[in-house]
Amino acid sequence: MATVAIVGAGPAGASAGFRLASMDHAVTLFDRAEFPRPKTCGDWITQGALRALEESGLPTSELLASAGAEHAVVTESLLAAPNGNASEVTSADAACCIPRRVFDDILFRRAVGAGCRFVRQDVRDLTAERRTSLKEFDHVVDARGVYAGVPNCVALRGYVAADTAALEPGLSSSVRIYADPVFRRGYGWVFPVAREGDRTRFNVGVGMWKADSRPPERTVAHYYERFVAGNPAMRALHDAGGDSTPPRGYSLAVADGRSRVVENGVVKIGDAANLTDPLTGEGIANAVRSGFLVAEAIGSARSPADVEEGWRRLYADHFSRDLRAARLVRTLLEGTAAKNTAMWLLKRRPRFAERFHACLAGAYPWADLLSWSSLR
Repeated sequence: MATVAIVGAGPAGASAGFRLASMDHAVTLFDRAEFPRPKTCGDWITQGALRALEESGLPTSELLASAGAEHAVVTESLLAAPNGNASEVTSADAACCIPRRVFDDILFRRAVGAGCRFVRQDVRDLTAERRTSLKEFDHVVDARGVYAGVPNCVALRGYVAADTAALEPGLSSSVRIYADPVFRRGYGWVFPVAREGDRTRFNVGVGMWKADSRPPERTVAHYYERFVAGNPAMRALHDAGGDSTPPRGYSLAVADGRSRVVENGVVKIGDAANLTDPLTGEGIANAVRSGFLVAEAIGSARSPADVEEGWRRLYADHFSRDLRAARLVRTLLEGTAAKNTAMWLLKRRPRFAERFHACLAGAYPWADLLSWSSLR
């Protein structure tokens, strides 16, 4: 039995903790916050994330039952090009949206229920703590999130609640993603997240690369204002009596080809390892998977060096190829003309469109999308 310190109790850390505790290892989860705690995010729990959770033993039905009214089931996705043309796909496999305050708490309590000990502590310098307060542990896992990695994207999100009966058909059951001709390496979104009596609450926001921020008119705040004022789905929400909350900002650590999954004797997972999809900004699926895979590396290791080697190998086997492909697709679609042309192709190749939408939802590999056979 190994003693393991997991620093950060979000989806990556909680998933690793649950798996390790289920394997009878002695796990201590550290986090600076008490749970439930707010977490600013898009709240989309993709098909890929649900599959990862199913593989971990958490059925979607149990997840949604635990979330109660704080969830929305998603069966459709809409992707709009800068010229306004859009591709819509209905999936046989539903996804969902759950506020992260609720979702993260479900995973956290699952980990504690499996036997993890929780310590509320803000651990900032893991290199120093590894030599002092954490030296009693056989292994240390860094799951502290974005700022333990390399934050390279920024986003703003708010909530809008509207009368359900007045909404246009499909709006409350679809995730909608909109490209922009000005903010070329970003997108806006409208996701339903919860039913509140006769009203439906939506998560609305925009995200972009931090390097593209150019004050005063090219900041994420300017992008958000532009999106809220001009997007057709936003107009539909306000026509349905939408009430808005002020937006909140947050950063993302998307994969950039320089991810360090081991640093100074500490293994890094989830956002701390920049495992977030570089095209969509979705990180929950890879966070959950990385938690379970690092637990596999620890469970089969005889020494910390074995864990480091095993985790590097698992990262290469399970993440690097697809993240590399996603970066390539992002580069190919960077320009406005490229996005409009891609939409032309999606509308003429229904099977390719289904696969592209599945990639956005983490249910189909980006690497497979790039094969010629996917275009047929």
